Amino acid sequence: MRQRRWLLVPLLTLLLPTPGFPLSLREDEVALRFQSVAQGSRVILEFAGPRPNYQVEKEANRVVVTLQGSFHSIPYKSKNFNEPILARFKLDRGSRQTDLLFYTGPEFGTVTSFEMTAPFRLVLEFQKKESRAAVPLGAGIPDVTSRQAVQVAPAIPAPPAEHSPQPPPAAGAAGLPVQPKAPGIQVIVVDAGHGGVEVGAKGSTGLLEKDITLDMAKRIQAGLTKSLGVRVILTRDSDKQVSLDDRTAIANHERADLFLSIHVNASRADKARGAETYFLSYQATDGESRALAALENNTIGVETPPGNSELGLVLWDLAQSHYLSESSKLAETIQSNLNDLLRIESRGVKQAPFKVLMGATMPAVLVEIGFITNPEEEVRLKDGDYRERIAQAIVQSVATFKERVEKQQGLR
Repeated sequence: MRQRRWLLVPLLTLLLPTPGFPLSLREDEVALRFQSVAQGSRVILEFAGPRPNYQVEKEANRVVVTLQGSFHSIPYKSKNFNEPILARFKLDRGSRQTDLLFYTGPEFGTVTSFEMTAPFRLVLEFQKKESRAAVPLGAGIPDVTSRQAVQVAPAIPAPPAEHSPQPPPAAGAAGLPVQPKAPGIQVIVVDAGHGGVEVGAKGSTGLLEKDITLDMAKRIQAGLTKSLGVRVILTRDSDKQVSLDDRTAIANHERADLFLSIHVNASRADKARGAETYFLSYQATDGESRALAALENNTIGVETPPGNSELGLVLWDLAQSHYLSESSKLAETIQSNLNDLLRIESRGVKQAPFKVLMGATMPAVLVEIGFITNPEEEVRLKDGDYRERIAQAIVQSVATFKERVEKQQGLR
């Protein structure tokens, strides 16, 4: 079925995972994955071991990633792309140092990099030369008009009336903002997971996820408003049901600069503990992440995307890929601050196909603040002071992210 699907939609093949991508690596191997994304190309380097010592350098006609140590590249040692941004790749392996050489094409402009954990990955974004002024975060999504004929992207419904008025004239046909907006981080939407008859996870003493997430969302809203002076909108402010589609639609309609979805984790293993932070991907980081996304997506109000749902996920992954770097950096900051707060080993930043993040036209993350199925963590999650500490860790993370973005935009 997968091969037939690729034949039917050849335009999407570069967005799908590389066939034959290895499931396991030795510590002297680095796995390479190449993706075509909006306005450029993405290269993902995955390692089995700990974070290697590395350096990324931009030279006249190439980008060089230097690794300390001797590494084999999987699944190939060289590859020709013959594309205007990324022309070819070559491995130069020595006994003490390995150079990964990415030769660039005539339309190459710049390269940026960021890290992901569990497992460690180095992501390189090869970007096209800028022909116009940079667009602020949240100004729109990558152009997918050439793919609209496949009719598979899930429609974004209008947001509920109680949250916002009719869409502004600047909104596009699908309800997505397409006009430039004010730079910086000015509007943040905080999503309290579950609600109403959809209670979410449940602890052994009867503590409900929907109650924790609502309280946490209100605490985060108060903290962000007081500390940063930003406008903060909640997807729900009481115990009521809001569909997953409507939650993202609220953020898009309000032209938010950030979307934070707050949840509480659950596991059959009552020893599982700690926080996890996710951002959207068509492919889950691991089986546990895939199962969690399936559980969160299997809620009342979820609608199946028209046509082939798997291809719909790919298209929404494309939409969010415009903000992949920002979402990753925000997720890393939140995870680091929560790890410091909880003083436990990091569970890592992960990716999974969470429906609540699909279609978001801004950096978007989902935070699982703890395991309600762990008796010790359930006791802590009942404690108002403990919840406040978690809220403040998230507020501080947003403050750090806001400062970095606004410095990049020349606002500070």
